[in-house]
Amino acid sequence: MAAMLDGPWGGTNYTPPTAIDIATIETAIVAQLQSQVAGIEIAHYPDRPESYRLVHRVGAALVQYLGAKYGAMLDTAAIIQERVMEFGVTVMMRDLGWNYGAEADGPSPGAYSILEAIRAALTGFRIPGCRKIYPRAERFVERDKQGGVWIYIISFGLATLAVEPSTSEDYPLFIRGVAMEESGQSLITVAPAPFTFNSAGTIQLPNGNLSAVVVTATGGAVLAPGTDYSLDPVNGIVTALAGGAIAAGATVWIAYSYADYVTATPGETSPIS
Repeated sequence: MAAMLDGPWGGTNYTPPTAIDIATIETAIVAQLQSQVAGIEIAHYPDRPESYRLVHRVGAALVQYLGAKYGAMLDTAAIIQERVMEFGVTVMMRDLGWNYGAEADGPSPGAYSILEAIRAALTGFRIPGCRKIYPRAERFVERDKQGGVWIYIISFGLATLAVEPSTSEDYPLFIRGVAMEESGQSLITVAPAPFTFNSAGTIQLPNGNLSAVVVTATGGAVLAPGTDYSLDPVNGIVTALAGGAIAAGATVWIAYSYADYVTATPGETSPIS
């Protein structure tokens, strides 16, 4: 009586690093067969098949990637296609399964029994990132008369997606951003106060997001923006203009209103000002 090697599959957790990678999928198939089919050698197909020799006393199942077909593109913005991959399991067994209609001629399983066990172990097996595996074909290859080995191949298919590799866009790096309040919802008015221009001819006010700025000379004359000074209302900077009425290092009186704003830089944000 041939040994019954296949049985109910209780489920498994398998999380490959890249689910659609050929080597990862093949490794998952080998691991599934090793967990479900006992009594024979189960391994990846050899790099040099011409030099491979079956040394296991019963037989071997060797997993090999056979190729893939690609479907039509599924997206108009990126290259996304269905990829139907095919894997073959070459079964090499010393016993066929019966002799002239009789049962297997020894206690070891035959090629027929192993083919059924492999089909049951892989049919419906699902690897993350792929659809369930399904059988495609199986056929007799040859009987190695010199080694007395029966050779079959059973192939399986599974569908996954082939996706265009992502590329990073060459956008300029974010340096600094300021979100300004509009419509004066939190407008605060500051009474006139004295401020002195520094050696660079500027005054840094304690607030930003300014409006209604009035700059007055010590004698009471109202200075003109664009003629006597320039204003950076976002950052709260007043700069004396050459040729204007403001002398170097002069002290002026400045009244203004300001509203809330937030300054954002990479990795952090300032509190609302």
